[in-house]
Amino acid sequence: MTHSRPVLVGADGTGSAVRAVAWAAEEAGLRSCPLVIVCAGGATGNAARVLERARTIARATADVDVRVELWAGDPAEILTVRSLDADLLVVGCGAGRFDTPAPATVSRRAGCPVVAVRAAAGRPVPDRARPIVVAVDGSPDSRAAVDLAARIADERGSPLVAVHVWFESPAAAVRRLRHREPEPGREAAERLLGGCLAGQADRYPGLVVRREIVRGLPTWSLLERSDSAQLMVVGRGGHGRRTPGRRTRALLRGGVCPVAIACAGSPTQRSRPVLARVARAG
Repeated sequence: MTHSRPVLVGADGTGSAVRAVAWAAEEAGLRSCPLVIVCAGGATGNAARVLERARTIARATADVDVRVELWAGDPAEILTVRSLDADLLVVGCGAGRFDTPAPATVSRRAGCPVVAVRAAAGRPVPDRARPIVVAVDGSPDSRAAVDLAARIADERGSPLVAVHVWFESPAAAVRRLRHREPEPGREAAERLLGGCLAGQADRYPGLVVRREIVRGLPTWSLLERSDSAQLMVVGRGGHGRRTPGRRTRALLRGGVCPVAIACAGSPTQRSRPVLARVARAG
């Protein structure tokens, strides 16, 4: 499938941003769409060198149309505004020389899904043998995460693992076992997963989907799965929140693989501040 809207990536020269550029280039190639590399370093020699290096990395990673943009201004504001015209925004995890904003900050207002990539050595970008893992909790943002994860998994020919984690207190477990009652959380989880995954098989006939129902602490269970995942996809906040939830922030801080953050609904109309664009080269 060809997408007209670009994949957007922030560049600042750090290790995480370099990997973000490579990840974004690979994704843009899979989507057959342009890659736009943005640097908010202003009119400095360092910023120009960062962009040139990022362009070289992108072209070495995938056969993709690469465009670069050099802006002066607040990086979070710039990426937010540019994301309104993008299909996907990719950023590195960690502060950079040009104050690249934290993924949680950008995802709060971004007009498209956000992928956060950290600087971790020893893993190919991307490793398609690993699954795309999506966290499912039944919220609107979680359903958007399922849609995004299924699309990415289908484009890469990778398996999709849908995970629902439910928690049962020790006291509740003792009472249930004493009365020989079934696990209520498991039954509800099966219905929830079925509802959230409905329609994906028709949309992507070749997609391999595996369901996992886990009893435990959601944050720790998802962090464990990030070690073997190619990509972890989560909803921004769950159940109507406008800011990334605690589990999403924990994955951004401690997850091993890249983390994609999805949000339900179209972006609201935001005023576009006057930004001083220093240069643009295509």
